[in-house]
Parts: sequence; structure tokens; C-alpha cells
Amino acid sequence: MTTRDEIVSRVDELAGQHSGRAFADAIRSYSGTLDPEAEEELKQVLLERVADFDQAIMDRVDARGWLRRQWDRAADPPPRRR
Repeated sequence: MTTRDEIVSRVDELAGQHSGRAFADAIRSYSGTLDPEAEEELKQVLLERVADFDQAIMDRVDARGWLRRQWDRAADPPPRRR
């Protein structure tokens, strides 16, 4: 039986090795090696990661001045260098 700590460790390892679509493919392959109970635990770990990521983005948006700086950068881009 695969423990939650082993699953978390493997997800961290895969995240360090892959990004984007390659990460999703690696997770799909890893999932295929797990028993049904461990596969459910993997889903929980991934859902928690997504929630943490969403919260980090919202915290950044809520941070004082962050949205204004982004807006100002979009409205007044720096001059192009030649």
C-alpha cells in the first residue's frame, strides 16, 4: 500500500521534473501504477494543490497595490530596446 507521504513525495518529484502537459501525462502514468485507494489519495493531493495555487493567486491579487501595478504596466509598457 502506498502512503500519503509517498504520494506527496512522488508528486513533488514529478512537478520538479515536468511542467504543463508533460506533468499531467506523468501524473496519469503514475496513477496507473496505484491501487484504487492510493489513486483516490492522489486525487485528493492534486485537488489540495490546486486549491493552494488558487489561494496563492487570490492572495496576490488582494495584496495592496498588486493589481494597480499590473494595470499600470499593461497601460504603459516600457520602451522597446534596440
